[in-house]
Amino acid sequence: MPYASDVAKYDERPVPRGTSHRWEVLMAVDEQAERPRRDRRTALEVRHEHRVLHDLGAEKLRQIPLVSDGARLTRRSEYLDLHDPARADFRALGDEVVRPGQRLVARSEVSAEVWRALLDGCDRVVGRRSLPRSA
Repeated sequence: MPYASDVAKYDERPVPRGTSHRWEVLMAVDEQAERPRRDRRTALEVRHEHRVLHDLGAEKLRQIPLVSDGARLTRRSEYLDLHDPARADFRALGDEVVRPGQRLVARSEVSAEVWRALLDGCDRVVGRRSLPRSA
């Protein structure tokens, strides 16, 4: 029986001839899995770009993670688009993908208090009268 040191590692074996790119695809997937995940941005980093966030304190803004670029929105989940305060909160259909530069907040990622503060900020920016909201 061969020792572990005698057996060639997967990436040290010669690539077989032919049209199959199976090995290359598997190696590419492994490389992506090894990359460290980038920390998510928070509303604190973009507060000067959005009037909705002006009245919120730094502590609250740190508690608001933004949905990452390229992420697919979860069907029937509620989101708030910081670029479109007139729309306020909306439910995703499930086929939307966050475009680069788009700033979305997922309701499931923030507390009820912070969500209400965001909705009040949208109302203030658009000039709507704030209505009592349920949690």
